[in-house]
Amino acid sequence: MVLDRARTQGPMRSRAGTRRARRQGKEVLIWLELFTGITATVGGALLAIRPDGSLLNARMSALVGSPFSDWRIPGVLLAVLVGGGFLGTALWQWRDRRYARELSLLAGLGLVVFESMELAWIGFQPLEPIFGGVGLAVMALAWRVPQPNPYALRSNSGR
Repeated sequence: MVLDRARTQGPMRSRAGTRRARRQGKEVLIWLELFTGITATVGGALLAIRPDGSLLNARMSALVGSPFSDWRIPGVLLAVLVGGGFLGTALWQWRDRRYARELSLLAGLGLVVFESMELAWIGFQPLEPIFGGVGLAVMALAWRVPQPNPYALRSNSGR
């Protein structure tokens, strides 16, 4: 009797543990997307406000040989593409909207591509490998987020 109960509760516990781990992974994903979106928006805005890079100690010499004469356009691109994209993705993921997983995967890939383009255009900057790694982490976390069953009935919980 005790052995039978342990056998039937074992898989249920592991499924509950797996669900909990995935829920926690989704929460980490949302916080990482929020953090990335906020930092990119603020950093991009600071570059656009002061295109000489003085608010972020960005060297103008880093732009030599790039298509940019100052930091304004890179700042706007950073704020809009990365900042806005990640903030929108975090909101979409938090609201558990359709294709949220795919949007997070795309945002992570987009960040890796953005950092690769920055490396090609401007040369090595210390934050490129960090945020490239963030993009990879977002993709890994998004991959683990379970896809909702499109045929399942959803509760009307105000979403």
